[in-house]
Amino acid sequence: MSHLNYLIVEQQQKPPENLPEILKELSQKFQLDIYQCRQRLIGRGLSLLTKGQPETLSQISVVLKDADYTHWLLKPSKTGFVPHKIRNLQIDAEGITFGCHKKDVVFPKGGTILAIFAEITGKLAEKSVNQLLSSHAYRGRDDIRHLEAKKIYTTILQGKPVLDLYLLNDNKQVKDAVRIFPGKFDPQGLGARATLSSKQNLEQILEVAREYSGEFHLYTDFGLVNLPGTTLRRDDLENPETQRQNLLSLARYGWLMADLLQSEQIIPSQKHREDKIDTNAGAAILMQSSALAAGGSLEDSLPLSKEIRAEIDAATAREENTSVSSVANSDPGLPPPPPAKKRAGWSHPGFWFGGTGAAIFVAFILLAQFSNGDVLNSIAYYSFASGAVPFFIATLMLWYAFYFLRMKRQIENTPTSKVRSVAMGMVEVKGRAIRRYALISPMANTPCVFYRLTKYRRDKNNQWRVSSVSSSDNVPFFLEDDSGRIEINPAGCRISAGTRQEGSPGQIGLMRGIHDSDDKWVEEVIVDGTLIYVLGYASARQADGPTVTEQKIAALRELKRHPQDLKQYDFDGDGKISAEEWDAARNAVSENVLKKSLQDKQQRKKQEEHIVIGKKKGRPLIITETHSEENLTSRYFYYSIPLFFASAVATACAIYLLLNFLKH
Repeated sequence: MSHLNYLIVEQQQKPPENLPEILKELSQKFQLDIYQCRQRLIGRGLSLLTKGQPETLSQISVVLKDADYTHWLLKPSKTGFVPHKIRNLQIDAEGITFGCHKKDVVFPKGGTILAIFAEITGKLAEKSVNQLLSSHAYRGRDDIRHLEAKKIYTTILQGKPVLDLYLLNDNKQVKDAVRIFPGKFDPQGLGARATLSSKQNLEQILEVAREYSGEFHLYTDFGLVNLPGTTLRRDDLENPETQRQNLLSLARYGWLMADLLQSEQIIPSQKHREDKIDTNAGAAILMQSSALAAGGSLEDSLPLSKEIRAEIDAATAREENTSVSSVANSDPGLPPPPPAKKRAGWSHPGFWFGGTGAAIFVAFILLAQFSNGDVLNSIAYYSFASGAVPFFIATLMLWYAFYFLRMKRQIENTPTSKVRSVAMGMVEVKGRAIRRYALISPMANTPCVFYRLTKYRRDKNNQWRVSSVSSSDNVPFFLEDDSGRIEINPAGCRISAGTRQEGSPGQIGLMRGIHDSDDKWVEEVIVDGTLIYVLGYASARQADGPTVTEQKIAALRELKRHPQDLKQYDFDGDGKISAEEWDAARNAVSENVLKKSLQDKQQRKKQEEHIVIGKKKGRPLIITETHSEENLTSRYFYYSIPLFFASAVATACAIYLLLNFLKH
């Protein structure tokens, strides 16, 4: 028997607000890995948080109890035996008798039964993974939806189901167990319940076991939970050894569930919840009254705390009762990305560079055509001989060298801010990139905050040439750190993405292969949840929705459509609205609209609702995947060194050519 005990937790689908503090305490006090703890605390079902000595686990239990996590401390028992495979069954008033290979196993009526309904080919696990990926892609990481219990049950039936029934004694210890495969037993013992479907017969046995038990426990999470010894192998499922190992894992899962029933379930007590509510409510009330603070006990001085607690409990009960309908009627997830904004051709830098290049090219062609090449040759000769061309190249490289140095200084001189304390102006922030919209890269189907798709085509010389470039630089996203989140607008920024994928037309998602094609694509992606660095200009976000004037016009139109409301301004009662009465109605509507607008402005908004970091004319905007600011500054420094050197060489060459030109 193992000397280490288990601490098993019931995961929470949505992380609690104080999860960072919980993880920090578990890491610092008990040396637990923060990433693993987060993975094991968030999700659906049961998970082994850690193994250890009873004393250590009891201390961790206190932390989990304060964090409102249901959990168990158990001493795992060894798998005593594998359930017996049944051949037939007999149902009577006394109980259920299962005929097995070596003996008959009797489940008496009124006994305690533990049922494990499982799928042993991995289809349930595969469906669960697909559900999580789809939920993450279209709902975001803060609204992950797991498989519902009904869907799990249906998936098990549609796959290769197995039903294990454990008979437990009064101490919840395993007394006997049977294993039932569909189509591997004689269903005649079911009597009128027997059907032509082997899987429906399996369901009937499950229902009979439920009816005949005094206490019934059903578990369907085999293959979905992180528990020791219960790994479901999915490689080479036709191999008998793989099948044997999966059935052994299923038996281990059943014995662990029996251990769980024997162990005490540790849940935050009602008294613990009441104390927390009373303390918080009392603190809130005492802050408003110093006289009450000097009184006696909280219950005597603050009878309101009981009423507040009762109201909170009632609201919680209503929440739980409406949870099913709220999930069904909940929002559809992240909104779709906004369409790309079409810019006028003249507003794009490429228009001017391309137009200038085209004009120069046409001018050279005309000169060559009408001057027999003499003027063109003279221009080319004097440009190089006088050092004008090398000097122009030197100036260009010197400008870029200083540009990179200026960027390096800008990064070094801008202090890193927490999201919560971001001020207007140039700021530098670090954190995780979180999607604001349901953005998915078009080729790799990766949930991301940004993508850049470059398509190439082979030319006649078998060289790759860029045929098109598209990106999601019009789609804002959030940056999140431990203090909050803020909106990032990547428009006009050259983004450095850390994930790069390549493929040929027809290769979508994770499908890759070698194809001899004249076209290919390269996709650069910043994956959702990636750590990024942002240097940009923080400004007030432009208000969405209609202006105050538009709201006034809309309110007046609404007033005209409802004569009953308009009657209140008919002061003389003649049934008509005079010019003076209409002026009074207009002033009243304007006053109401202004009052509502001021109230909206006075309400405290989240950081991402009123501040955005983007590009301002003359100011840089850098968005890059980097784990260290020093890596970014050193990169700019190394860019500038060869540019300075090349600029010096080009300048020396220009001076030398100019001196020779002047001598002649």
